[in-house]
Amino acid sequence: MKMPAAPNKRRVVELSRDRRNRAFLYRQLSDILKQDIAAGKFKPGDRLPSMDILAETYSVNKVTVRRALADLSAAGLIYSVPAQGTYVSDQPVPRPTTQKQVLTIGLLSYLMVPGNTGLYHMEIIQGMRDELSKVQANLVILPVRNIVPQFKALEQISQAGLDAVIYLGMFDPPSLRRMIENGPPSVLVDYALRGVPVDTILLDNRGGAYQAMEHLLSLGHRRLAVILGQEEQVATRERLDGVYEALDQAGVPRDALQKYSGDFQREGGFRAMKEMLDSGNSVPTGVFCFNDEMAAGALQALHSHSSMRCPKDISVIGFDDTAWATATQPPLTTIQVPKALMGRLAVQRILAQLRHEDAATTTMLPTQIVARESTALFVPAG
Repeated sequence: MKMPAAPNKRRVVELSRDRRNRAFLYRQLSDILKQDIAAGKFKPGDRLPSMDILAETYSVNKVTVRRALADLSAAGLIYSVPAQGTYVSDQPVPRPTTQKQVLTIGLLSYLMVPGNTGLYHMEIIQGMRDELSKVQANLVILPVRNIVPQFKALEQISQAGLDAVIYLGMFDPPSLRRMIENGPPSVLVDYALRGVPVDTILLDNRGGAYQAMEHLLSLGHRRLAVILGQEEQVATRERLDGVYEALDQAGVPRDALQKYSGDFQREGGFRAMKEMLDSGNSVPTGVFCFNDEMAAGALQALHSHSSMRCPKDISVIGFDDTAWATATQPPLTTIQVPKALMGRLAVQRILAQLRHEDAATTTMLPTQIVARESTALFVPAG
């Protein structure tokens, strides 16, 4: 067996990092090595440069190198000897041509863990599945926890053999940037990353929250409260901005708004409403919960811990128009979100990327209010 050729003695082909029209980095590297083998630069029995040397030579990480070598191995061009290295096959075995190639899309999200996946995200995922079924493609869900480092997530993507990845929800921006730049074609859903040319599907959180608060104001409510989501969530900040915009337009001082902490979970809405009732302050006549699950919890607390009735004494409005909205008593006025459409568009953008059709785009989807029985005209007592 021969020693590997020194990479610095041969011309190195630069990998393209232009995301508008390029193959995955690992496929580019795989193609380069295939060409080198075909041209005789690496002959049968030659040992390839180590993963560290290849990574340094082509300015990629070892995950990319590992995927490239796996591609060569699947083609029968190389084989590995434990504790020795990777060698060029004496008699390359071609890829099977009879098997149908099935497109596999990965879904990576910190939301896909037990106790954290709500109806809102499940409807988005169903939209993805519906669209993928049209092209008989697979969806592979890769749940990751916040403590999982970025390189581990990249390893998950690599090991799954994915053709593309959809990132759902919030991520650490530097880690997300590296995953996008070093991984397969990708789309962001319900989260934006500045300065990176990547297809993005967003929801008009600010506009939806404006509609919710404007609805309460139009019914004559001026003692108002909101039940927030987690402070670190972008949706929380954007929806609060929309609330403030509606208050400003109506001439209602922002400091008149009562704000209660929530967590986008039913239990969080229950706790916030109970705190509202127990605070000793004047109970608001209009409450905007930043999602339907918290609104359901708030209505439960209202029923369990007070004699107030909705909507006679207090109006409650939610956000998302999930199944929670029609399961409450009374049925919930809410902001309707095109959740399934978000999932379908994400898949459509992925397919367009794989066909090299378009440059990256950002799509902002609108919302609309759905008025049900949980909100009513404010009528002053007496």
